[in-house]
Amino acid sequence: MRGWLTREVPVTSLNVDMAQSGLLLRLNNREYKNWMKAGQCLLMLKDSIQDFIASEMSVFHQQLRARISTPTTKCRCKARGKQFQPDCPVCAEWKKHILDHHSNRNGEIHWGNCDPSLWATHYWEVAKAYMPRGNGDKKEPKLCDAAALLNLITACDQFKGPGQSKVREVIKCRNDLMHSSNMAVTSDWLKEFENKIQIFISEFRHVPGLKEEGNKIRQVLQSNWTVEELALDSLDGLALACDREIVSLFDLEMQLIGQMLQELYLQLEDLKGLSDEDLNCVQSVQNFLSNHEDLQTHFQPDMERLNLLIKQDGT
Repeated sequence: MRGWLTREVPVTSLNVDMAQSGLLLRLNNREYKNWMKAGQCLLMLKDSIQDFIASEMSVFHQQLRARISTPTTKCRCKARGKQFQPDCPVCAEWKKHILDHHSNRNGEIHWGNCDPSLWATHYWEVAKAYMPRGNGDKKEPKLCDAAALLNLITACDQFKGPGQSKVREVIKCRNDLMHSSNMAVTSDWLKEFENKIQIFISEFRHVPGLKEEGNKIRQVLQSNWTVEELALDSLDGLALACDREIVSLFDLEMQLIGQMLQELYLQLEDLKGLSDEDLNCVQSVQNFLSNHEDLQTHFQPDMERLNLLIKQDGT
């Protein structure tokens, strides 16, 4: 299953029109609408903290560089998965210092996210040692999702402070969202999510612009997203006006389902077989996509992968 992450599918005017009409029908389902609204808010949160995280990690990188020897030869060290045994003394130093500042130093660290040969020159290669698996190709903060950045805050003591438990609460909400195989959350869950994300924003109110973004997030969560609120834009298709910004709901839906599928593949990638729970999850995702012609068309490669997963487990 290695390398089975969902790939982008070319979007044509035909399947955009189909997706827009299908999306309108799906928005009649309150729990699906809740799922999309929560996903939109996580994207907004990620966008609002990425510059702060970039700045903090750049400072952190400079502090580490001041303590570590400068490479004198070209490094050829490679990290794979959760294993990394440095072949050169400089990478050994980097590994030691990364671990010294890691909250999970005795546990699971995904060294495979990193290119150790770039630790001395690229601050984000160091940052990725504090992230979950699957972030190896992310070369800068804006390419990462909310889970990557929030886990970085909890794993690197550059961000140590009393607000760590609040970050973990938002991470749990994000995981609930991405592990919902039927892409649905209740209104009670959404209210709890709003409470936790606003507490997070209060704890990190020193981050420039985050308080203002919190107001926008509240607007999204408290809006109805009724058909009357939707506008048809010649470039973006179905869109929602949100504090003078236009959110393309078609693009949002494609992005969130794509993230959910990637999460599913990462979860299952190293398993030797599917448990009943895993199989039920795969079948639930498959059924959801199959029941919506526009989604089935757009995510056809993923449908085929899901079918293969089930067949392989049955052999």
